Amino acid sequence: MELLRYRQIRSLTKLSRSIFLLLLARALYTLRQRRMTSSIPKSLQMERTPFMAFSGSGLLLAYFHGIVTYLRDHFFVDNLQLSGISGGCSTILALAMGIDLYQILLLGLHMKKHFLKKGVYLNDFEEMVDFTMQHWTQIGITDEDVAELAARKQCHIGVTQCFPPGHCCIETPATLRDLVKLVLSSMSVVPFFRTPGIYEGKYYVDGGFSAMYSVPPGQRWDEVIKVTCFPWWATLFPPAMGVADIQPRRFMPTEVIVLYPWQYQKQLIKQGYEDAKEQHQQLVARGLRPLPNAPLTPWSEWESLFAGIDEENLPPLSSQRSTVVASEMEKHHYEVLRTYSHSDLHDALRGPRLRRNSFELPGSRSEASCTDVFKSAIKRERR
Repeated sequence: MELLRYRQIRSLTKLSRSIFLLLLARALYTLRQRRMTSSIPKSLQMERTPFMAFSGSGLLLAYFHGIVTYLRDHFFVDNLQLSGISGGCSTILALAMGIDLYQILLLGLHMKKHFLKKGVYLNDFEEMVDFTMQHWTQIGITDEDVAELAARKQCHIGVTQCFPPGHCCIETPATLRDLVKLVLSSMSVVPFFRTPGIYEGKYYVDGGFSAMYSVPPGQRWDEVIKVTCFPWWATLFPPAMGVADIQPRRFMPTEVIVLYPWQYQKQLIKQGYEDAKEQHQQLVARGLRPLPNAPLTPWSEWESLFAGIDEENLPPLSSQRSTVVASEMEKHHYEVLRTYSHSDLHDALRGPRLRRNSFELPGSRSEASCTDVFKSAIKRERR
């Protein structure tokens, strides 16, 4: 009996030592990476381009949604550089491309409903790419949006490369399919996926395995605005080893791994919004430019939109605007969407095949325009 107890204690000691050594190695690696950025010249005040990095969030996307909502309503984001890991990707992409945040929220709820019915384990990566592309297109994300985002070099996605192992901070690509592959690779975790994600012929898994924040080479660490869903005391340990600019006061471990009902998700969105609001002056000091007419959308309007959501009978996804006032990025996106839709229709009518997306929602502008054209053609034939 004593011998068995001795062996158990010895095994626990070895395990604790191994964990300690891994944490120590991770801490030293993180410190080395940050020290390397200290030689990069600091940005001049007049040339400052703020860089904001979102950590991974697990299933706590609602908290990040609240933060991004506050940013959209109170700051210019055209010059804001962004990076995200895993769950931090979708909201930053919406912010940078001007996608309606209410539709992004509905997208998350539709996908949650789908996977609770289908199952969350052993998803095929390519099938997930097709499924995600279909839903992104329904809310109006086009190749044109993605190409413009890539040209601006505004967003980065953090992934963990499998061979050789290491963290990669990758600029967003120029096509919608490649962007979906990169985002899904950033959140690829076995057994939720059957295999690691595949992007440009390489295997990647969740970026959170190799970094807390994804920062590209050439970006000073001390100029990064850090956003996370973990409280300050939890981020003092490796790999973060420092407090963030925006983070919650309370620890939410179950929210990271459990899909909570919509009624609770609304509270998490409000919490993220309020936490960002508390740091408004800090964000201004770090280089964000406040809007003169803030907020674009009062919180009461968001609450009214949220109140109309029934999780059992979700509104359909749409590319149309949900709020009374649109941001400058959103206005540009709607212009791109109209141009893209009309160009697509023009090409289809000139060619022998109709290149319409099979998953386009009924009643969209593109479909309405197409119907009008065909009706006019029929009238001319009858004459």
